[in-house]
Amino acid sequence: MQALHPQHSAAHRNTKDCSCSDAPAISNVFRSAPPRKFRCNTQRQQPGTNRLRIVSQAVATEDEEDLIQFQGREKWYEAKFCADDAPDWNPATFLRKERATPRLQTIVLEVEISRDKVPIRNAYKHVGQRASVRVDSGIDRELAVSCSPFPQRMNKEALYKVRGDLYAGAMKLHEDTLSISGELELLVDEKDGEEIWNLTEGDSVEVGPFRGTGMNLRRDIQGMFAYPTLVIFCEGKAGIAAAKALIEATPDSGGLNFPLRQDVRMYYRAPNQEAMCFQNRYSEWEERHRCKVITSTRGTFMDMFDDDDTLMYEPAQTAAIILTGDDEEAEKAALEVCKEAEITEIAMQSQEMPATDYLTVVQKDMTGDFTTKLPDKKS
Repeated sequence: MQALHPQHSAAHRNTKDCSCSDAPAISNVFRSAPPRKFRCNTQRQQPGTNRLRIVSQAVATEDEEDLIQFQGREKWYEAKFCADDAPDWNPATFLRKERATPRLQTIVLEVEISRDKVPIRNAYKHVGQRASVRVDSGIDRELAVSCSPFPQRMNKEALYKVRGDLYAGAMKLHEDTLSISGELELLVDEKDGEEIWNLTEGDSVEVGPFRGTGMNLRRDIQGMFAYPTLVIFCEGKAGIAAAKALIEATPDSGGLNFPLRQDVRMYYRAPNQEAMCFQNRYSEWEERHRCKVITSTRGTFMDMFDDDDTLMYEPAQTAAIILTGDDEEAEKAALEVCKEAEITEIAMQSQEMPATDYLTVVQKDMTGDFTTKLPDKKS
């Protein structure tokens, strides 16, 4: 039998042990810590009270070094939303620009899209959202986006990481944030700012939270069998930018499955032929995305629709999409066409999706449990 530690011998001899004398000795590992001394504070029972209401609390009389119970340990167990503490603005890199019309040009930036670095409330999620861009820490510019939202498959690795999934046999260790880049295309003119129009390689560019909630396409128009025919009315810079984003969008990036529909065509109006944007894309849109583009520089939307003898449609199985930006007159003209054609399912760029309430950082309630709450409504 192993000898007890000297400093615990007396304490052990005074301990009343109910075990038999030939029981195996306890390892010295469990004998190394000094015995705890407690003072029992018992609340005495008052006459006429329930006997079950006796409260007993043990209070340690001496401090012991405990490596587990150190200050801030509860932070380990806080459930945090991915990228919740990330900055709202992220650096971007200028890649290229191309003249779309004499007064418009596209600018392509390499931006951060990782869900591990960009919170979902700041990300580009829906067609019709506007980008927040500033150059050399200058004025925040709100610009039209002419590319579709980034597909979820680009964030697959980041989404697995933020979920905290582990492979078999792996250990949970601290990992650096995962960076994923994507190309963001903007359609700008000189009115969007001189620093934006003259942006070149080497300029310091930052991209912030995307503005707006995007077009409300989460409706019956998504049903490609319910509405096999789609007609799009497009006009203006914001309209053609949203049209390009919607046509090229895939199902996992906010698209409406144009290639799987029976007939999709866009009526695009512009002041003159030179003002027609993305003319080199029309053939690709028709061949790859099954969207036929019909242009006009003189007639109205009503004239374009009436002159299109190749369109065969049933009003109950036809939906309309109006992309005119903030041009109320053009939107009203498109609505008149829908009324005459008896088309009732209409999605408009001016009608954005309802705002989403995102949960804030986890906080403790009065009981010490971790809870979440909705952010305060801003007027």
